[in-house]
Amino acid sequence: MSSDPGISAEAVQAALNTRSLRYLHEIDLHGGVRAAADALSINGSVISRQVAQLERAHGVALLERRGRRVTLTEIGASLVEHFRESQRRDAVMLAQLEDYRGLRRGRLEIGVGEGFVENLLATVLEQFSLQFPDIVVDLRSGATAEIVAMVRNDEVDLGLCAGGGSDPAIRARTFRAAPFCALVGPTHALAGERRIRIGQLAEHRLIFMPQRFGVQQYLDSIIRAARLNLTPAYRCDLFSAAQAIAAAGLGVAFMSTDAARQYLDAGKLVALEIDHPIAREFSSQVIRRVGRRLSPAAEFLWTQLVKAMQKRWSSGAK
Repeated sequence: MSSDPGISAEAVQAALNTRSLRYLHEIDLHGGVRAAADALSINGSVISRQVAQLERAHGVALLERRGRRVTLTEIGASLVEHFRESQRRDAVMLAQLEDYRGLRRGRLEIGVGEGFVENLLATVLEQFSLQFPDIVVDLRSGATAEIVAMVRNDEVDLGLCAGGGSDPAIRARTFRAAPFCALVGPTHALAGERRIRIGQLAEHRLIFMPQRFGVQQYLDSIIRAARLNLTPAYRCDLFSAAQAIAAAGLGVAFMSTDAARQYLDAGKLVALEIDHPIAREFSSQVIRRVGRRLSPAAEFLWTQLVKAMQKRWSSGAK
């Protein structure tokens, strides 16, 4: 029952509707009412009104402010999990209906890190498109942490990214990736080296990515292991920007040779092997949420991605 005697039982039931819970989910996802409204392209007052209605109907606080960030209370988080679980059940039922109907139309969403589309995903998608010509493939780019979050929250069916940390909600198949290297322009002072020690970089201008990127996490691990204190001259969240800066001779970038393949093949960048065990452990992974039942199309793509990564691993990434 509602704690407000002026609200009927029917109103309480109506308050717990999909729209209200979706707004609460978006607030949790984006970190605030305004950010959620921007993501949904609606007025923030609409979201605030729906949340306030939920709070009045059930006599609980769903949001609390911590500094500049709005977070969910414990009961608010429970409601969001209820919403997400309902969405998961609905997705499973829709997949079952699709199986029974034998339809092959629909949409497949994939979270993918930079460097994977040209050198791995594109070859797999060619075979996928022949098998499922009427499936729309929606590619969403992001850093490793963002792709893991997309998969965990069922925003995408599958993810393909640099190796990340362990998450109990994520099922991952991990494989050795193309070499993790330092990248410089052909005229850079280090361009004549084939292999470098991480300590050699202390006297050069460096190009870092944000910490949420898997490649930056590997680089940070190498720097910590070497007990160095390296600071960047540039920090950017696009591989293409880092490659362009390095190609101009302005600094040293760090990523896999796959991610920089176009620049390397064009002779605009030179890859330098980093002489450190962590660099040689660089990995990539294809991921899905534990317990999620994939559509036939998504299951097919998962299988093909795993096979392609196994083939690259067995032959050695070049």
